[in-house]
Amino acid sequence: MARIVYALSGQGRGHASRVLAIARELRQRGHELLFCGGGTACDVLQASGETVLPVPSLRQVLHGNRMQLLATLRANATTLRKLRTLLDELTEKLSAFRPHLLITDFEALTPRAAERLGVPVLSFNHQQIVTETRYPLPLRYWLDAALACLAIRLIAPKRPLHVLLTSFFFPPLRRPERTTLIPPIIRSEIQQLRPVSGEAILVYVNQPEGVGHLPQVLAQLAVPFILYNLPPPEDAARYPNLIFKKPSLDEFLHDLACAQAVVCTAGFTLISEALYLGKPLLVMPNRGIFEQTLNALFLERDGMGMAVYDRLLRPEDVRRFLENLPYYRSRLWAYPKRPGNEAALACIEQLLLRLERRAYRGKRVQTLHENILRFSV
Repeated sequence: MARIVYALSGQGRGHASRVLAIARELRQRGHELLFCGGGTACDVLQASGETVLPVPSLRQVLHGNRMQLLATLRANATTLRKLRTLLDELTEKLSAFRPHLLITDFEALTPRAAERLGVPVLSFNHQQIVTETRYPLPLRYWLDAALACLAIRLIAPKRPLHVLLTSFFFPPLRRPERTTLIPPIIRSEIQQLRPVSGEAILVYVNQPEGVGHLPQVLAQLAVPFILYNLPPPEDAARYPNLIFKKPSLDEFLHDLACAQAVVCTAGFTLISEALYLGKPLLVMPNRGIFEQTLNALFLERDGMGMAVYDRLLRPEDVRRFLENLPYYRSRLWAYPKRPGNEAALACIEQLLLRLERRAYRGKRVQTLHENILRFSV
Protein backbone atom coordinates (compact mmCIF):
# COMPACT_ATOMS: atom_id res chain seq x y z
CA MET A 1 0.00 0.00 0.00
CA ALA A 2 1.04 3.61 -0.51
CA ARG A 3 2.32 6.31 1.79
CA ILE A 4 0.35 9.49 1.10
CA VAL A 5 0.95 13.03 2.33
CA TYR A 6 -2.38 14.90 2.60
CA ALA A 7 -1.93 18.69 2.81
CA LEU A 8 -4.81 21.09 3.33
CA SER A 9 -5.54 24.78 3.50
CA GLY A 10 -5.85 26.12 7.03
CA GLN A 11 -8.64 28.58 6.25
CA GLY A 12 -12.05 27.48 7.52
CA ARG A 13 -13.47 24.06 8.39
CA GLY A 14 -14.61 22.94 4.95
CA HIS A 15 -11.20 21.68 3.82
CA ALA A 16 -10.77 19.70 7.03
CA SER A 17 -14.16 17.97 6.82
CA ARG A 18 -13.49 16.98 3.20
CA VAL A 19 -9.99 15.72 3.99
CA LEU A 20 -11.15 13.67 6.99
CA ALA A 21 -13.92 12.03 4.95
CA ILE A 22 -11.47 10.87 2.27
CA ALA A 23 -8.60 10.07 4.65
CA ARG A 24 -10.70 7.63 6.67
CA GLU A 25 -11.55 5.70 3.52
CA LEU A 26 -7.93 5.68 2.35
CA ARG A 27 -6.84 4.26 5.69
CA GLN A 28 -9.46 1.53 5.46
CA ARG A 29 -7.87 0.56 2.15
CA GLY A 30 -4.52 0.15 3.88
CA HIS A 31 -2.77 3.39 2.93
CA GLU A 32 -0.55 5.26 5.39
CA LEU A 33 -1.22 8.99 5.72
CA LEU A 34 0.69 12.03 6.94
CA PHE A 35 -1.28 15.27 7.32
CA CYS A 36 0.18 18.73 6.73
CA GLY A 37 -1.68 21.94 7.53
CA GLY A 38 -2.17 24.90 9.79
CA GLY A 39 -4.80 27.29 11.09
CA THR A 40 -8.35 26.14 11.74
CA ALA A 41 -7.93 23.00 9.66
CA CYS A 42 -5.03 21.85 11.83
CA ASP A 43 -7.15 22.40 14.95
CA VAL A 44 -10.02 20.34 13.47
CA LEU A 45 -7.72 17.46 12.51
CA GLN A 46 -6.00 17.41 15.89
CA ALA A 47 -9.38 17.48 17.66
CA SER A 48 -10.22 14.35 15.65
CA GLY A 49 -7.14 12.61 17.02
CA GLU A 50 -4.90 13.09 13.99
CA THR A 51 -1.21 13.98 14.09
CA VAL A 52 -0.52 16.97 11.85
CA LEU A 53 2.78 18.24 10.51
CA PRO A 54 2.38 22.01 11.07
CA VAL A 55 2.60 24.22 7.99
CA PRO A 56 2.06 28.00 8.17
CA SER A 57 -1.40 28.83 6.90
CA LEU A 58 -2.06 31.63 4.44
CA ARG A 59 -4.93 33.74 5.78
CA GLN A 60 -7.74 35.74 4.22
CA VAL A 61 -8.70 38.78 6.29
CA LEU A 62 -12.42 39.57 6.11
CA HIS A 63 -14.29 42.61 7.35
CA GLY A 64 -17.77 43.77 6.45
CA ASN A 65 -18.31 40.49 4.53
CA ARG A 66 -15.46 41.48 2.20
CA MET A 67 -11.90 40.25 1.82
CA GLN A 68 -9.44 43.04 2.68
CA LEU A 69 -6.57 42.68 0.20
CA LEU A 70 -3.94 44.85 1.92
CA ALA A 71 -4.75 43.42 5.35
CA THR A 72 -4.49 39.91 3.87
CA LEU A 73 -1.04 40.68 2.45
CA ARG A 74 0.11 42.10 5.80
CA ALA A 75 -1.23 39.06 7.68
CA ASN A 76 0.84 36.75 5.46
CA ALA A 77 3.99 38.89 5.25
CA THR A 78 5.92 36.96 7.92
CA THR A 79 5.21 33.60 6.28
CA LEU A 80 6.19 34.91 2.85
CA ARG A 81 9.49 36.33 4.17
CA LYS A 82 10.43 32.96 5.67
CA LEU A 83 9.27 30.96 2.67
CA ARG A 84 12.63 29.48 1.65
CA THR A 85 13.52 28.41 5.19
CA LEU A 86 10.08 26.93 5.73
CA LEU A 87 10.32 25.07 2.44
CA ASP A 88 13.73 23.61 3.33
CA GLU A 89 12.43 22.35 6.68
CA LEU A 90 9.28 20.89 5.16
CA THR A 91 11.21 19.14 2.39
CA GLU A 92 13.39 17.41 4.97
CA LYS A 93 10.37 16.24 6.99
CA LEU A 94 8.57 14.91 3.90
CA SER A 95 11.70 13.08 2.80
CA ALA A 96 11.74 11.20 6.11
CA PHE A 97 8.19 9.94 5.43
CA ARG A 98 9.19 8.68 1.93
CA PRO A 99 5.82 9.44 0.28
CA HIS A 100 4.56 7.93 -2.94
CA LEU A 101 1.94 10.64 -3.55
CA LEU A 102 1.00 14.07 -2.24
CA ILE A 103 -2.65 15.12 -2.20
CA THR A 104 -3.11 18.84 -1.69
CA ASP A 105 -6.41 20.52 -0.85
CA PHE A 106 -5.35 24.05 -1.82
CA GLU A 107 -2.30 24.16 0.46
CA ALA A 108 0.48 26.31 -0.98
CA LEU A 109 3.78 25.13 0.52
CA THR A 110 3.74 21.32 0.61
CA PRO A 111 3.43 20.81 -3.19
CA ARG A 112 6.66 22.83 -3.63
CA ALA A 113 8.43 20.52 -1.21
CA ALA A 114 7.02 17.49 -3.03
CA GLU A 115 8.27 18.87 -6.34
CA ARG A 116 11.79 19.11 -4.91
CA LEU A 117 11.61 15.44 -3.96
CA GLY A 118 10.09 14.32 -7.24
CA VAL A 119 6.89 13.19 -5.50
CA PRO A 120 3.83 13.34 -7.80
CA VAL A 121 1.02 15.67 -6.74
CA LEU A 122 -2.76 15.33 -6.96
CA SER A 123 -4.46 18.71 -6.65
CA PHE A 124 -7.86 17.96 -5.08
CA ASN A 125 -10.10 20.90 -4.20
CA HIS A 126 -13.02 23.10 -5.21
CA GLN A 127 -11.16 26.39 -5.67
CA GLN A 128 -9.66 25.40 -9.02
CA ILE A 129 -13.15 25.22 -10.52
CA VAL A 130 -12.41 28.91 -11.15
CA THR A 131 -9.35 28.24 -13.34
CA GLU A 132 -9.98 24.75 -14.76
CA THR A 133 -13.51 25.12 -16.18
CA ARG A 134 -15.35 27.37 -18.65
CA TYR A 135 -18.45 29.36 -17.66
CA PRO A 136 -20.33 32.51 -18.70
CA LEU A 137 -19.76 35.46 -16.41
CA PRO A 138 -21.39 38.89 -16.05
CA LEU A 139 -19.03 41.69 -17.07
CA ARG A 140 -18.99 43.22 -13.58
CA TYR A 141 -17.20 40.14 -12.23
CA TRP A 142 -14.44 39.93 -14.85
CA LEU A 143 -11.87 41.78 -12.73
CA ASP A 144 -12.68 39.69 -9.64
CA ALA A 145 -12.33 36.55 -11.76
CA ALA A 146 -8.97 37.66 -13.17
CA LEU A 147 -7.59 38.40 -9.70
CA ALA A 148 -8.91 35.08 -8.38
CA CYS A 149 -7.27 33.19 -11.25
CA LEU A 150 -3.96 34.87 -10.47
CA ALA A 151 -4.16 34.00 -6.77
CA ILE A 152 -5.22 30.40 -7.40
CA ARG A 153 -2.40 29.82 -9.88
CA LEU A 154 0.09 31.11 -7.32
CA ILE A 155 -1.18 28.63 -4.71
CA ALA A 156 -2.01 25.57 -6.83
CA PRO A 157 0.78 23.14 -7.81
CA LYS A 158 2.46 24.06 -11.09
CA ARG A 159 2.74 20.58 -12.62
CA PRO A 160 0.23 18.25 -10.94
CA LEU A 161 -0.11 14.66 -11.95
CA HIS A 162 -3.87 15.28 -12.01
CA VAL A 163 -6.46 17.85 -10.92
CA LEU A 164 -9.51 16.47 -9.10
CA LEU A 165 -12.32 19.00 -8.71
CA THR A 166 -15.34 18.56 -6.47
CA SER A 167 -18.41 20.71 -7.13
CA PHE A 168 -22.20 20.92 -7.01
CA PHE A 169 -22.20 22.43 -10.52
CA PHE A 170 -20.50 21.00 -13.59
CA PRO A 171 -19.19 23.45 -16.20
CA PRO A 172 -17.08 22.16 -19.13
CA LEU A 173 -13.45 21.35 -18.33
CA ARG A 174 -10.65 23.34 -19.93
CA ARG A 175 -8.23 20.38 -19.92
CA PRO A 176 -10.24 17.17 -19.60
CA GLU A 177 -7.15 15.04 -20.27
CA ARG A 178 -5.72 15.97 -16.85
CA THR A 179 -8.82 17.02 -14.89
CA THR A 180 -11.70 15.10 -13.29
CA LEU A 181 -14.88 16.76 -11.99
CA ILE A 182 -16.92 14.90 -9.37
CA PRO A 183 -19.87 15.67 -7.04
CA PRO A 184 -19.22 17.12 -3.56
CA ILE A 185 -17.50 15.08 -0.87
CA ILE A 186 -20.13 14.48 1.83
CA ARG A 187 -18.89 13.44 5.27
CA SER A 188 -20.52 10.41 6.86
CA GLU A 189 -22.11 12.53 9.62
CA ILE A 190 -24.18 14.30 6.95
CA GLN A 191 -25.00 11.13 5.01
CA GLN A 192 -26.43 9.56 8.18
CA LEU A 193 -28.85 12.44 8.85
CA ARG A 194 -32.55 12.06 8.13
CA PRO A 195 -33.66 15.52 7.00
CA VAL A 196 -37.08 16.97 7.80
CA SER A 197 -38.45 20.39 6.94
CA GLY A 198 -39.02 22.18 10.24
CA GLU A 199 -40.02 25.74 10.97
CA ALA A 200 -36.68 27.36 11.82
CA ILE A 201 -34.10 28.72 9.37
CA LEU A 202 -30.43 28.00 10.05
CA VAL A 203 -28.08 31.00 9.78
CA TYR A 204 -24.30 30.62 9.55
CA VAL A 205 -21.56 33.16 8.75
CA ASN A 206 -17.90 32.26 8.37
CA GLN A 207 -16.75 35.35 10.30
CA PRO A 208 -18.91 37.53 12.56
CA GLU A 209 -17.10 40.79 11.75
CA GLY A 210 -19.15 43.12 9.58
CA VAL A 211 -22.46 41.25 9.81
CA GLY A 212 -23.74 42.79 13.03
CA HIS A 213 -26.78 44.03 11.11
CA LEU A 214 -28.16 40.51 10.70
CA PRO A 215 -30.09 40.31 14.00
CA GLN A 216 -31.93 43.55 13.22
CA VAL A 217 -32.77 42.30 9.73
CA LEU A 218 -33.97 38.85 10.77
CA ALA A 219 -35.95 40.19 13.72
CA GLN A 220 -38.32 41.82 11.24
CA LEU A 221 -39.48 38.42 9.95
CA ALA A 222 -42.13 36.31 11.65
CA VAL A 223 -39.95 33.19 11.36
CA PRO A 224 -37.62 31.57 13.93
CA PHE A 225 -33.91 31.72 13.10
CA ILE A 226 -31.07 29.72 14.68
CA LEU A 227 -27.79 31.61 14.40
CA TYR A 228 -24.28 30.14 14.58
CA ASN A 229 -20.93 31.94 14.69
CA LEU A 230 -22.66 35.22 15.49
CA PRO A 231 -22.39 36.44 19.10
CA PRO A 232 -25.69 37.63 20.58
CA PRO A 233 -26.03 41.41 20.96
CA GLU A 234 -26.44 42.90 24.41
CA ASP A 235 -30.13 43.49 23.69
CA ALA A 236 -30.74 39.94 22.41
CA ALA A 237 -33.94 39.76 24.48
CA ARG A 238 -35.47 42.18 21.97
CA TYR A 239 -35.32 39.47 19.31
CA PRO A 240 -37.60 36.63 20.49
CA ASN A 241 -37.51 34.88 17.10
CA LEU A 242 -33.69 34.59 17.16
CA ILE A 243 -31.82 31.77 18.90
CA PHE A 244 -28.07 32.36 19.23
CA LYS A 245 -26.04 29.16 19.65
CA LYS A 246 -22.41 28.50 20.49
CA PRO A 247 -20.41 26.17 18.21
CA SER A 248 -21.44 22.54 18.68
CA LEU A 249 -21.10 19.97 15.92
CA ASP A 250 -23.93 17.73 17.11
CA GLU A 251 -26.35 20.63 17.58
CA PHE A 252 -25.38 22.19 14.29
CA LEU A 253 -25.97 18.96 12.37
CA HIS A 254 -29.34 18.49 14.08
CA ASP A 255 -30.40 22.05 13.29
CA LEU A 256 -29.23 21.69 9.69
CA ALA A 257 -31.21 18.48 9.24
CA CYS A 258 -34.37 20.05 10.71
CA ALA A 259 -34.16 23.49 9.10
CA GLN A 260 -36.63 24.55 6.45
CA ALA A 261 -33.85 26.55 4.74
CA VAL A 262 -30.33 27.93 5.24
CA VAL A 263 -28.99 31.51 5.21
CA CYS A 264 -25.20 31.64 4.97
CA THR A 265 -22.11 32.95 3.28
CA ALA A 266 -21.37 31.17 0.00
CA GLY A 267 -18.70 28.70 1.09
CA PHE A 268 -18.68 25.47 -0.88
CA THR A 269 -18.92 22.91 1.93
CA LEU A 270 -22.05 24.18 3.68
CA ILE A 271 -23.80 24.80 0.36
CA SER A 272 -23.02 21.24 -0.74
CA GLU A 273 -24.20 19.69 2.52
CA ALA A 274 -27.39 21.77 2.57
CA LEU A 275 -28.20 20.78 -1.02
CA TYR A 276 -27.55 17.12 -0.20
CA LEU A 277 -30.14 17.43 2.58
CA GLY A 278 -32.60 19.19 0.28
CA LYS A 279 -32.37 22.65 1.91
CA PRO A 280 -32.88 25.82 -0.18
CA LEU A 281 -30.23 28.48 0.43
CA LEU A 282 -30.06 32.24 0.67
CA VAL A 283 -26.36 33.03 0.30
CA MET A 284 -24.30 36.18 0.85
CA PRO A 285 -20.95 35.75 -0.96
CA ASN A 286 -17.96 37.31 0.76
CA ARG A 287 -17.06 40.21 -1.50
CA GLY A 288 -13.61 39.85 -2.98
CA ILE A 289 -13.69 36.03 -2.83
CA PHE A 290 -14.67 35.18 -6.39
CA GLU A 291 -15.07 31.45 -5.73
CA GLN A 292 -18.02 32.29 -3.48
CA THR A 293 -19.50 34.55 -6.16
CA LEU A 294 -19.26 31.70 -8.65
CA ASN A 295 -20.94 29.31 -6.20
CA ALA A 296 -23.78 31.80 -5.76
CA LEU A 297 -24.21 32.38 -9.50
CA PHE A 298 -24.58 28.66 -10.21
CA LEU A 299 -26.85 28.15 -7.19
CA GLU A 300 -29.21 30.78 -8.61
CA ARG A 301 -28.85 29.54 -12.17
CA ASP A 302 -29.97 26.07 -11.11
CA GLY A 303 -32.93 27.48 -9.17
CA MET A 304 -31.92 26.01 -5.80
CA GLY A 305 -31.61 29.26 -3.93
CA MET A 306 -31.07 32.99 -3.99
CA ALA A 307 -28.02 35.23 -3.58
CA VAL A 308 -27.42 38.79 -2.41
CA TYR A 309 -24.29 40.25 -4.00
CA ASP A 310 -22.10 43.20 -3.01
CA ARG A 311 -24.41 44.68 -0.39
CA LEU A 312 -25.91 44.01 3.02
CA LEU A 313 -28.86 41.68 3.47
CA ARG A 314 -32.26 43.41 3.76
CA PRO A 315 -35.59 42.23 5.22
CA GLU A 316 -37.19 42.29 1.76
CA ASP A 317 -34.50 39.88 0.50
CA VAL A 318 -35.45 37.34 3.14
CA ARG A 319 -39.17 37.83 2.44
CA ARG A 320 -38.63 37.21 -1.27
CA PHE A 321 -36.57 34.13 -0.47
CA LEU A 322 -39.31 32.75 1.80
CA GLU A 323 -41.97 33.40 -0.84
CA ASN A 324 -39.96 31.40 -3.39
CA LEU A 325 -39.25 28.40 -1.14
CA PRO A 326 -41.79 26.15 -2.94
CA TYR A 327 -40.01 26.79 -6.25
CA TYR A 328 -36.56 26.11 -4.80
CA ARG A 329 -37.79 22.87 -3.23
CA SER A 330 -39.24 21.74 -6.55
CA ARG A 331 -35.86 22.31 -8.19
CA LEU A 332 -34.07 20.45 -5.41
CA TRP A 333 -36.04 17.32 -6.23
CA ALA A 334 -33.94 17.07 -9.40
CA TYR A 335 -30.62 17.65 -7.62
CA PRO A 336 -28.64 14.36 -7.60
CA LYS A 337 -28.11 13.25 -3.99
CA ARG A 338 -24.97 11.34 -4.80
CA PRO A 339 -21.74 12.09 -2.92
CA GLY A 340 -18.46 12.14 -4.81
CA ASN A 341 -16.59 10.14 -2.16
CA GLU A 342 -16.32 6.89 -4.10
CA ALA A 343 -15.40 8.69 -7.32
CA ALA A 344 -12.60 10.51 -5.49
CA LEU A 345 -11.24 7.29 -4.02
CA ALA A 346 -11.37 5.59 -7.40
CA CYS A 347 -9.41 8.46 -8.95
CA ILE A 348 -6.75 8.29 -6.24
CA GLU A 349 -6.38 4.51 -6.62
CA GLN A 350 -6.09 4.86 -10.41
CA LEU A 351 -3.34 7.44 -10.00
CA LEU A 352 -1.42 5.18 -7.62
CA LEU A 353 -1.68 2.39 -10.16
CA ARG A 354 -0.58 4.76 -12.91
CA LEU A 355 2.53 5.68 -10.91
CA GLU A 356 3.63 2.06 -10.99
CA ARG A 357 2.83 1.33 -14.62
CA ARG A 358 3.16 4.45 -16.71
CA ALA A 359 5.42 7.33 -17.57
CA TYR A 360 4.81 10.75 -16.06
CA ARG A 361 5.48 13.75 -18.35
CA GLY A 362 7.71 11.69 -20.58
CA LYS A 363 9.84 10.23 -17.79
CA ARG A 364 9.77 6.73 -16.43
CA VAL A 365 8.11 6.74 -13.01
CA GLN A 366 9.71 4.69 -10.27
CA THR A 367 7.60 1.94 -8.82
CA LEU A 368 6.49 2.20 -5.22
CA HIS A 369 9.22 -0.26 -4.25
CA GLU A 370 11.89 1.80 -6.05
CA ASN A 371 10.57 4.95 -4.40
CA ILE A 372 11.18 3.35 -1.00
CA LEU A 373 14.74 2.48 -2.01
CA ARG A 374 15.35 6.02 -3.29
CA PHE A 375 14.44 7.59 0.04
CA SER A 376 16.35 4.93 1.97
CA VAL A 377 19.68 5.81 0.38
